[in-house]
Amino acid sequence: MGERDSSNTRVVPVLDQLRARNDDWVRSLLTLATHGSGAAVPGDVSLLYTSGFWGSRERPLEPPVALLSWLIRNCEPPVRTTSIPPERARLLEGDPSTIATALDRLRSAKRGWHIFEGPSYPDAYIETPGALVVIEGKRTEAGPTTDTTWRSGRHQIWRHLDAAWEVRARRSVFGLFLVEGTAPNPTKVPSVWQDASASALTAETLRCSFPHRGATERAAIVQGFLGVATWQAVCSHFGSDFAALPNTTVGGP
Repeated sequence: MGERDSSNTRVVPVLDQLRARNDDWVRSLLTLATHGSGAAVPGDVSLLYTSGFWGSRERPLEPPVALLSWLIRNCEPPVRTTSIPPERARLLEGDPSTIATALDRLRSAKRGWHIFEGPSYPDAYIETPGALVVIEGKRTEAGPTTDTTWRSGRHQIWRHLDAAWEVRARRSVFGLFLVEGTAPNPTKVPSVWQDASASALTAETLRCSFPHRGATERAAIVQGFLGVATWQAVCSHFGSDFAALPNTTVGGP
């Protein structure tokens, strides 16, 4: 969270402006995303803004229990350096008794040695009568986050969508990146983010990101990934002044 972090310099000011509108702005925002699954946003899904969570009201989304169970039963060495308590060491060895204990603890404890993925924190989480929308905002980052501590290849955007899917009820679920455009065409999605979207949709990425989902459910979640739009494109579409957005969290424009 540096002086140019995307939450305070992009997500909050842009979405605060959009929230003040009285039109069907959520639908318009979703249609700006490209390079995703290619699926269109259905016209019969109600996307009128109901509530939203970003900035100081950022909402954590819990990982699916099915994923946590899978990680216990298929425990592998961590991707990143982390402490490994004795119980996790025994899980890594495939100890049947420890696996049974960890699975039992899933029924009563959301935190502890038996949990191998924490909550997901989308930069913006929007609720409408017909859909849940997760947004990952980027500004200075060179690309998306593609691993967790205990799962290589589990992409950040799929974590958001996976968690939202779990609590969707009968609503649709959509997700997208909002990123910084570059000169000479700042409304165009930069090539690095086009490549990131393509990578997110590969069979290997989907296998690593959704080991707990069957093929039909996995395909349904993938349909909701709309891709990427730039902050400049959003501002241009809605008539906002991109140049007026704060450059840093302390210095203003």
